[in-house]
Amino acid sequence: MTSSLSSFLLSLAAGLFIVIVPISAALIWVSTNDQLERN
Repeated sequence: MTSSLSSFLLSLAAGLFIVIVPISAALIWVSTNDQLERN
């Protein structure tokens, strides 16, 4: 594996992490709020 390829994969993983973590956190927050409102 070349250094440019590894750095590309690393930046790709970092980008996915930055995008997916807030989205999943928001989904979890919304789902917990939904359950509280329904009860």
